[in-house]
Amino acid sequence: MNRRILSLLTALALMMAGLAACTALADEYPQPEGGKKFESSWAIGGGLVQIYYEEEGYRVDLDIRNLGDGTGANWFYSCSYNEEKDALVSISSQRTNYTVSPDTGDKVIGETVYDDIDPEGQETEFTIDENGRLIWKDGREDAGAGLAFTDIGHLEGIWRNEAEEVEVEFMWNGIDPDTMYYTVYIQRGLNGADTYTLFLMNGDYDPAAKRVSADGTATVFTKNASGGYDTEEDGENYDAFFTLQDDGRLLYETANGIELEYDIMGKQD
Repeated sequence: MNRRILSLLTALALMMAGLAACTALADEYPQPEGGKKFESSWAIGGGLVQIYYEEEGYRVDLDIRNLGDGTGANWFYSCSYNEEKDALVSISSQRTNYTVSPDTGDKVIGETVYDDIDPEGQETEFTIDENGRLIWKDGREDAGAGLAFTDIGHLEGIWRNEAEEVEVEFMWNGIDPDTMYYTVYIQRGLNGADTYTLFLMNGDYDPAAKRVSADGTATVFTKNASGGYDTEEDGENYDAFFTLQDDGRLLYETANGIELEYDIMGKQD
């Protein structure tokens, strides 16, 4: 057999074996039912927690920014679900400090304070209180004292339905307590089309319904003779509603129930 063909067959066999192993691992370590309620994004003014289930445990990414002096820190935890405590309990922890550039608003990464397995008695715990808020009990510095994070859903990023020519982008605004909402961009029609419409909205998330209620204005883009676009705002106010489905898709209710899928690749030019 040709060596090139043999190599390709070997690579294909290894890839299929890897996929089978991943499937077996997912079957062997299913997500615990009690842990599913944690898997979301949670916010306070100046702070954001993102929790994801990954194979045998949970990854927790936490960002707290000091509003006054432009400093902040990121915490990263690997956690497991503790059924007795009904909590996510950390196995390892990392804290990295940063500053915010006054010119660009970008993070400038600073020192890593720690990055290791948690010593006994210094584990961090995440619980959900009677009001449905996420409580962060930091085992090393008690950095979460007095903080209670609100569920805002896993929405940030791009959602699409190419067949319906719809693209929706959610951007969380939470740098200060007065901007606790999503900016929502809705595009109906494709870039390069003779006409398309762009809606700019603000949206609030209802964690009980897993639903965003948004409102805002629309701008119509119409291609002109030179190949550019003329824009026109119609002055009307519009509503839009989106609900997260159990299968991970997003239902765009206002548009006759169009289902959108999350695009892990993000914005496409």
